[in-house]
Amino acid sequence: MFQSHPDQGSHALSQPRVRTAESIAFEDGWKIARGTAPVASRDAIGLKQFAKFAAQMAIIEPDPKSQSLPFRLSGSGFFDLLGFEITGMDYLDLVDPAIKEGAHACVMACLQQPCGLWQYTPVQTEDGDEAWFEYTILPIAKNAAEADHILVFVTRQHRPGKDVPTVKRIEHSTVWQWIDLGFGVPDMAL
Repeated sequence: MFQSHPDQGSHALSQPRVRTAESIAFEDGWKIARGTAPVASRDAIGLKQFAKFAAQMAIIEPDPKSQSLPFRLSGSGFFDLLGFEITGMDYLDLVDPAIKEGAHACVMACLQQPCGLWQYTPVQTEDGDEAWFEYTILPIAKNAAEADHILVFVTRQHRPGKDVPTVKRIEHSTVWQWIDLGFGVPDMAL
């Protein structure tokens, strides 16, 4: 079930109300990598099955104590998506300060349940144009059986015929959905 943010309004750039085929294929690849385990291990996220996603994939290592979401690895396409390098950055430094706590809580819920999260998110750009990110977020385990990292696949939509502008700030998602990976989904509003 989709949940919409109340101030969604109408936008010149059309907003999909369903996940893209790329997002679903990314989840399918994660499921194959998971096998019979509760979540895919980081080692199972190989380039062979994820080659078509690799440029737009990132691994984030959430820190539950300091409320941070640092990027540990990011694909080469993130420079094209954002306009700058993100490896080593905290995702929460890129978002509207009003949503930092909620963004961290959602990622932690993905690890604890475990479950995935799909979002369609507006971004402010340096030139004032609008752009949108589609996020597919799935839990992975680095060294243990329990999820402790997240794997993110991001695609970007912007107005055709325009150069891709640099992202200034990531806003609150306007469309989102928990992804049930066999363990249910959190009972929390996004």
